[in-house]
Amino acid sequence: MSEQLILRLPSNDKDVINWIVWSDSEQEVIAAGELSSSAELALLKEKADHRRVLVLVSAADITMHQLALPKSAQRSWQQVVSFMLEEQLAQDPDSLHVCLVGKAKDTIDIACVSHQQMTLWQDMLETAGIHSQTWLVDSMCLPKPEAGQASAIQLNQQWLFRFSDDHAISIDQSWLSVALPLLANKYPELSIQHYSPAPELEVTGLDWSARSPELAMKLLADGSHKNKFNLLQGQYASSNPLTAILKRWRKVAIAAGICFTLALTHQLVETYNTQQQIAAVNDNIRQVYKRVFPEVSRVRDSRIRSDFRKAIADIGQESPQDFLMMMVHLSSAFDRHRDLDPLSLRYDHSKGEIRLQAQAKNFQVFEQFRQAVQPFTTEQGTLSNKAGAVVGTLIIRKSS
Repeated sequence: MSEQLILRLPSNDKDVINWIVWSDSEQEVIAAGELSSSAELALLKEKADHRRVLVLVSAADITMHQLALPKSAQRSWQQVVSFMLEEQLAQDPDSLHVCLVGKAKDTIDIACVSHQQMTLWQDMLETAGIHSQTWLVDSMCLPKPEAGQASAIQLNQQWLFRFSDDHAISIDQSWLSVALPLLANKYPELSIQHYSPAPELEVTGLDWSARSPELAMKLLADGSHKNKFNLLQGQYASSNPLTAILKRWRKVAIAAGICFTLALTHQLVETYNTQQQIAAVNDNIRQVYKRVFPEVSRVRDSRIRSDFRKAIADIGQESPQDFLMMMVHLSSAFDRHRDLDPLSLRYDHSKGEIRLQAQAKNFQVFEQFRQAVQPFTTEQGTLSNKAGAVVGTLIIRKSS
């Protein structure tokens, strides 16, 4: 997607939310604005539906630390970082979400944010129906400064700073008079490249150097695609919405798969049994044929039908060979109605009738077959559905 919706979520749900729609291909702002609180965040759902959503969170809620850790131990940094942070933090490390920012030869950079704050941001987005797979720290999206410099811009009532060592902070404007002297002590002879008017404070050791004024959200949007640090790590790692749905329905899908397999197995068994029954009927017909035509050495289905037709032509209507005549007539009817499969066939000589058990795809096939065997009379037995087919009995008699 060339267009992105970029949201900056505040520390609480009552503060202003800034947003911008940014086009990567055109490198320009499509739309921008601000919401008075998270209660209005749902107004941006339509803009979020067809765009990639990037979430910026305030650096004021993030603390960044550099820990000495040999390269050989960096693969298992999650197992030792809690113990290493205990002396640097005033709160229980277990209450914090700890993210890896980067690795160096003998050090790692990490960022910490409380689980409570992460949950608050999640609730804001879920309530509005907005999904994002990328959360960035706002100050980290400022232009990367050179050594001895810092980038800075004012957004609402906060100043965002990014330093050459990739540390990022956010300072409330009311605290600048206290915080800036501390920055001067930590970063001697610091040159601050500012993209909004500098505060009217003179602090020894800090040099303010103006850059071309920029809309704060535009500057952050431009730098967001250069920032590789995603706050959604570990237990907060984002997954595809479709994957989450599939996980919720996994048990149902497994149960449905088992049911389908059992049904398919049952159907295959039924089909096999039916085929065996058909094969048995065919064997019976061949045995009858051999008795009627003993001179034929090689019996083929086409030969059986052909000989039956010739026999009925030679015998005529008054032939006493009722069974043969009925069989030939049935053979012709089966040719015209191949949807009817015979399962068993028995001839009662004393009654002069054939009892045919067959199956078809529907009831209409049985009725059509009854019409096809005229002038013989037929009596239909009970029809029933079985394994997706209709099974029933037909009694066929010579008309009196």
